[in-house]
Amino acid sequence: MNPYSGYQNAYKRAAVNTLDQNKLIVMLYDGAIKNIQFALESMQRNEIERTHNALVKAKNIVAELMSSLNLEKGGEIAKNLQSLYNFMFNQLIEANIHKNPKPAKVALDLLRELREAWVYIGTPQKTAAPGQQPVRPAPGASDNKRVNLRG
Repeated sequence: MNPYSGYQNAYKRAAVNTLDQNKLIVMLYDGAIKNIQFALESMQRNEIERTHNALVKAKNIVAELMSSLNLEKGGEIAKNLQSLYNFMFNQLIEANIHKNPKPAKVALDLLRELREAWVYIGTPQKTAAPGQQPVRPAPGASDNKRVNLRG
């Protein structure tokens, strides 16, 4: 037993509790995407148990995304997301039952697209001159600039 494991777990809980909701949602998407990719790789190698476990994890993450929706505040967007999550959930079940990669790939593509949208939503807006719309960087664009420090 690692004597520091209690501290590490507390640190992880604190890190998750301080993340904003957008970052948590993106993390959930990342987890589902990673598990589907792992399931597809395992499926190709005919590793039935690993495929099953990875698809169950991805399905559970999609269920968590679905349960986190606020249908009252989210309106039509939340209802549309609920329909998409429900569809992906069913695709993952289908992929797992028949060990068929096609439904898993459909869910994977949708998750990637939605993840990109959430990343874009979470990107801070650049301030604009009065009377102009705030500007967001294009999806996938990086705002990082190199700074050379010499001392």
